[in-house]
Amino acid sequence: MAEQGSEEKTESPSQKKRDDAKKEGQVAFSKEASSAALLGAFLLLFYFSGNVMLEAYKESLIFTFENIYLAELDIPLVEKLFKIFIKSSTMMVIPFFATTIVVGVFASVAQVGINFTFKPMVPKLEKLSPLKGITRIFSKQAVSDLFKSLFKMGFIFYIGYYTFMENLEIIASFTSTDPKNLLIDSFTIIGIFVFRLFLALLALAVFDYMFQRWDLEQKLRMSKQELKEELKQSEGDPVLKSRIRQIQQQLSQARMMQDVPKADVIVKNPTHFAIAMLYDRETMTAPQIIAKGADHTAKRIIEIAEENKIIVYENPTVARGLYFQVEIGDNVPEVFFKAIAEILAFVYKTKKKRR
Repeated sequence: MAEQGSEEKTESPSQKKRDDAKKEGQVAFSKEASSAALLGAFLLLFYFSGNVMLEAYKESLIFTFENIYLAELDIPLVEKLFKIFIKSSTMMVIPFFATTIVVGVFASVAQVGINFTFKPMVPKLEKLSPLKGITRIFSKQAVSDLFKSLFKMGFIFYIGYYTFMENLEIIASFTSTDPKNLLIDSFTIIGIFVFRLFLALLALAVFDYMFQRWDLEQKLRMSKQELKEELKQSEGDPVLKSRIRQIQQQLSQARMMQDVPKADVIVKNPTHFAIAMLYDRETMTAPQIIAKGADHTAKRIIEIAEENKIIVYENPTVARGLYFQVEIGDNVPEVFFKAIAEILAFVYKTKKKRR
């Protein structure tokens, strides 16, 4: 029971998990948002350039009907009709084609950012499994898609029915309306219907995008054990890192102990601290700390000093101050000069007596 509880995916996904999922193509993407953006772009396109496209189409129709009754259609006339048809078709198709590409790219980038990956296109054998196929049919995503499709169909029907009933009198008068007003009224009713459809699709797109983000978040959730494993992979095993630090400290301490015999004096607190100092009047401007330690390390420094007949001077204040304020390899600060001068004078005097 404890193992099952620990494997529950209760934690929010890490940034690495999100990045890996994005590389695999697992992103919060709403097709409804792209559809709403495309429909809105088409409405704007019609609003600002619909007259230009319709004029080009009208010119081609007028020219065709004016010349189609001719008994003899020679090659130059056919070519001219064909060119006009191509021109009007181009004026109608190119804006929609360009809008589809631009809006499609923009809608994708707005939702997931710039993310080039071909992994979702790679065929997977598990998709050929009948059992997996049945599972996908009854999955949460499939149920969501079904409800969205039913909702869209119902909303389209409702909007179409409401728009039809609202303009029933105008539609009933189409039989007695001249062609020009018939075309204008028809486009007006269709425009109202499409605009209402766009608003409904926009609301659905907002809801669907929020659902896709929530669903992706649920899929990427991690267990505590997965978080621990990821942390080990990204930052290294804490136990191993601790062991490496311990070995590094041991090596550093060993090198430090090798320098103790070079010292001129060891300043100690009776039991807690020991500082090894080196001073060469000809090459140094101030004494240098070549080793220091506390407790067991301090005891070992003093033992090495005694083995090598190095003078050990007891001064708790200086020993404690140097231990906390000066690092190995640094010179003694000026604030300690007076005390260190007295210690070195004692050292030189003692060495002279020994000689």
